[in-house]
Amino acid sequence: MPHQHPYPELAALQDRTKELPHLKQNVLMTYAILGGLEHPVERTGAELAERIGVPAPHFSRTRRELVEDGWLEHTHSEGQVKFFRLGEKATGRQIVVPIHDRPTA
Repeated sequence: MPHQHPYPELAALQDRTKELPHLKQNVLMTYAILGGLEHPVERTGAELAERIGVPAPHFSRTRRELVEDGWLEHTHSEGQVKFFRLGEKATGRQIVVPIHDRPTA
């Protein structure tokens, strides 16, 4: 009987990202763990950088590259802070209705 992974979505993401540099894999797995396949992660880049133990500028540059390559997508902003979730390339799912910036009041 084949072994069933307890989190098949994470196993699939890990398989899709195996050719990426380790920092990019780590950033994507952090977004997957905190936001799942669909939800934005409402934490600052500085918080996430500290969580994975890298300098904030390295995290920000890596996240920007992942957005440019379709692995992450920007979901909304609150003031100067931008929030992201896994993109189609990471989830393996086509997003039917993309999220755009929420209007700020």
